[in-house]
Amino acid sequence: MATLFLAAVEEAKIDAIVFRVADGEQALEYLRRGAIRPDVVFLDLNMPRVDGWEVLVEMSTDESLRTIPVVVLSTSSLCIDKDRAKTLGARHYLTKPSTFDDLVAAVGSTYRTLMA
Repeated sequence: MATLFLAAVEEAKIDAIVFRVADGEQALEYLRRGAIRPDVVFLDLNMPRVDGWEVLVEMSTDESLRTIPVVVLSTSSLCIDKDRAKTLGARHYLTKPSTFDDLVAAVGSTYRTLMA
């Protein structure tokens, strides 16, 4: 999914530097290090080691991280998951689209909405 996401960012002509991490533990390390504060975090809930839910909880309880907009990407379209993500501070919840073109459109429009 990460490779498709990076291709979608490029295809959507989003002018951004994208930092990719391999798992939730690395995501938290990167965010806490604070060298470069991201404008937005696209967060996959199904990450190894530390899942996206735990990352979202940590971000929502850390005063220095809770203001970073989070967009959750998930295969789940369950209302309970969407509601939980919003309760934990996610700005948007995107169910992973089934086609690349739909992914490009979703990522592009969401990013532009957040950066407006």
